[in-house]
Amino acid sequence: MSCAKQTFTQFGQSNFDCLKQKALSIGITISGNQGQDSKNGVTISWAFDPVAQTLDLQCLDKPFILPCGTITGRIQDVVDSCLQQLA
Repeated sequence: MSCAKQTFTQFGQSNFDCLKQKALSIGITISGNQGQDSKNGVTISWAFDPVAQTLDLQCLDKPFILPCGTITGRIQDVVDSCLQQLA
């Protein structure tokens, strides 16, 4: 079961580098500007456009017992921390 795609704007290369580091610390490897990776039954896809400075993130698959709200909230928190850290 997939969750709603989240789109972030004004998200530059330094923000994306921060996101890659934070994702790696929880076991998700973001390699390249687009792709997907899985950990513990959760599959996340990403598409980063450095020219437009946009980032799309989406949970493509998850365990039934894990609500989309929890996943999208966690994604929002990580992205916000990268935006604030580099502001």
